[in-house]
Amino acid sequence: MPERIKHPDLPDEVKVAFELFSFPGNVSDHDRSENISGASLLRKMAKHHYNCNIDVHLLKNEKPKAYLNGRELSVSFSHTKNALSAVISDKFNVGCDIESIERNVSPALIERMKESGESNDLYSSTDPIRIWTIKESALKMIGTGLRKPMNSIKVDQEGEELFFVDFFDGNRAKICSFKYQEHWITVCYQKL
Repeated sequence: MPERIKHPDLPDEVKVAFELFSFPGNVSDHDRSENISGASLLRKMAKHHYNCNIDVHLLKNEKPKAYLNGRELSVSFSHTKNALSAVISDKFNVGCDIESIERNVSPALIERMKESGESNDLYSSTDPIRIWTIKESALKMIGTGLRKPMNSIKVDQEGEELFFVDFFDGNRAKICSFKYQEHWITVCYQKL
């Protein structure tokens, strides 16, 4: 079973998992890609948390879809070179992102991420790669991913690891962003 992450800023109905990649020398490329896939991690999570198999559908440039006995669950996953994180919920719409804390973001990209109403304090006091994960998790939750620019959403910090995001359509969601095993893991969630 993948490692479940519980966090005080995440509702119990939002289940987050983390896996480091490890490849035995005799694993074929096909098996390796299945091992690291988000769909595989989501299936393991559903088996553990819901005691049921789920159907996961991945379509290019769309949010993954998962079904439990015909009912849609909200799911999301993200990976880095050496780790994978996924989130699943039957009560919340969810999106997640993971990045290594070592990854750098260029100053030009930081400027392109900023929404005009955001506090300069957010950008002066927060690691830029963390802001990237915050914005990307929100865009994944609404299903656009990076097809919508990061500066189209406004982020406000509420606490050390809790943020709010305001979307272009007036909706608002919560975001939990925290360090875990040398990674930023960020989950955006909104009650269904």
